[in-house]
Amino acid sequence: MKPGTAALILTLLGAPSAVAQEPAPPPVPARLTLEDAIAIARERNPEYRQAVNSARAQGAQVRAGWGAFLPTVSANMSFFGSDSRTVTGQDDFGRPVELPQAIDFKGSSSNQSLSATLTLFDGFNNLSSLRAARASRTAAEAVRWSTRDRLDAETTRRFYDALRSRQLIALEERLLASAREQRDNTQRLFRVASATQEDMLGADADIATAELQLERAGGDAAKSVLLLREYLGITEPIAFEVEGDLPPVWDPSVLHADSLVVSALAAHPRLRQLDAAADAAHLRAAAARGGRWPTIQIGAGYNRSTNLASYEALFDFAPKNRTFSFNLSLSYPLFTGFRTSARIAQAGADARNAEESLRAGRLQVEREVRAALIDVQNARRALALAERASDLSNQRLELARERYAIGAITFANLQLLIDRAAQEERQLINARYSFIAATVTLEERLGREVGR
Repeated sequence: MKPGTAALILTLLGAPSAVAQEPAPPPVPARLTLEDAIAIARERNPEYRQAVNSARAQGAQVRAGWGAFLPTVSANMSFFGSDSRTVTGQDDFGRPVELPQAIDFKGSSSNQSLSATLTLFDGFNNLSSLRAARASRTAAEAVRWSTRDRLDAETTRRFYDALRSRQLIALEERLLASAREQRDNTQRLFRVASATQEDMLGADADIATAELQLERAGGDAAKSVLLLREYLGITEPIAFEVEGDLPPVWDPSVLHADSLVVSALAAHPRLRQLDAAADAAHLRAAAARGGRWPTIQIGAGYNRSTNLASYEALFDFAPKNRTFSFNLSLSYPLFTGFRTSARIAQAGADARNAEESLRAGRLQVEREVRAALIDVQNARRALALAERASDLSNQRLELARERYAIGAITFANLQLLIDRAAQEERQLINARYSFIAATVTLEERLGREVGR
């Protein structure tokens, strides 16, 4: 092979480009905070990574749109060789005859060409397509932001659910310790004949019930961590514990539904995505209408070739025959079997549907914001009632324990009050989590934080 052959082949074929390496995901700490969880989810959650990949792909579509204004360049290289033997011919009258001696023919050729074509006018199709690609990129970026808001909200809810499960474990441990203490008190009363054997059995049953509740709380906590692990996209066998506290309770009465709706309609990522998608649809419709215009193109080509009655032309990278050509062409679609009309009609319908999707999205965002605010307000009232009920139940239980210590009430009555107080404390923890989860949902609907 002649010098420079390898370099020329690589130039024509194109060397494979290096694949960009994704950065390594952040490590998972043993003590996981909410900030850690959100950072890990943004790097590992499959749904969010798909949105990021789609946004990057739209960037490539924009580059392709710019490329439509550049000439299309192509290169071609071919080599041909042949070896044939002829044993028949023709006489002077054109009749086939057998030759006295076979004739061998050898031949080869080399052909190399470089051509370029540039579109001067196509009914503004390329311009509309470029603008549509840029609008689609904006829509993809809005989808990425909307997906990230949803990702952060769901991560926060699952993280706080794991914290709630941990708080319920602490409550059940405290109730178990209280049940054991109550059993000791009952034993002392039994020794002085102030408690019965039934009271002793009831105290032991309370311990067994408290142990069962603790086991259930532990199982629920383990499952909440599994749900969090799944959403974060953690595949390694890494053990971690959530660390932190539920955020403070705030007063949602300072919020007004109308102002929240106006804020959401102005900046919600989902509406930005729908608005950009509608713009892209209108621009694609304009590009389709450009199909009715003529197309003007210019082109140029350069060709080198050689033909020899031997194999010497094979792999000849410097053929001596040279040709240069150029052209100017205009084409007008007189009749396309109604395909152009069909594309225009479909693109117009897509544009109108995109506008309707935007209108539906605005209605949906308004409904979601108002509903989320109602949920926050209801959750806050439920939390206040749960706090009051738990406080009253604890006060009542303390008085009942003092009376039981002096034998003024039976163990059965005390047991009912203990169960009631425990249930109220569980409901209080759940009510606080429900309020925080409703707050997170409202923030997700608004696309910004409130109350914190």
